[in-house]
Amino acid sequence: MDQTLYPCPCCGYHTLTAPPPETYSICPICCWEDDGDIQRLFGDRISQSNQVSLRQAQRNFMEFGACEPEWLDWVRSPTPEDFRDPNWQPLDIIIEQRRIALISKITLAFQNTELKGGITIHQARALDDYEDPEQARQIDAHLPWQEIPDKWLENFSDVFAFMDGKGFRYYIPAYMIWCLKYQQFESNSYWSTIDYLKKPHHDHFDFFSDEQITAIAEFIELIDIT
Repeated sequence: MDQTLYPCPCCGYHTLTAPPPETYSICPICCWEDDGDIQRLFGDRISQSNQVSLRQAQRNFMEFGACEPEWLDWVRSPTPEDFRDPNWQPLDIIIEQRRIALISKITLAFQNTELKGGITIHQARALDDYEDPEQARQIDAHLPWQEIPDKWLENFSDVFAFMDGKGFRYYIPAYMIWCLKYQQFESNSYWSTIDYLKKPHHDHFDFFSDEQITAIAEFIELIDIT
């Protein structure tokens, strides 16, 4: 009777004799040890047994055929008898699919959001710089959040603290989508968007719908694993 085998989290081939995680088996095809010490689904943390994260191990396997370079002499190539799980996908692909889907979800959740007298991006900057906020408001109050230029989003990283709840609700989807589209990890706007969304002490979220709160929660979760 054929033995039932289960997919390796790294390469996807059915080589494990028990369902993962925490089988502590070593896959003969990629040499990943299934110790179960991965960060939730996405495996961005280096485990106790493996010297790279699951995500990096998958990249290594696709590049040179082993989860880590030191195991190149230990791995074997898949044979015609080896079966790769049809539902298996690299974590990079899974995360990319989530990123694209989340952009659509944010767009839908905030599509009918109106500024309603809230503080605009340029108005917030003017308040910070002790300039005329009403004059600054004329620059952008007429623009739908979907049409905010990327250059503004990149350069106006310090405005959240000067916005009211209505302004924050109006502009935050533009900032989130900008973060997801361009992933400029070195940008101040990227990190200020994330930091401000994680702040528990302001009441701006009182203006958000449940659908919008859900989209923000998914944004934070995805950002934390990318």
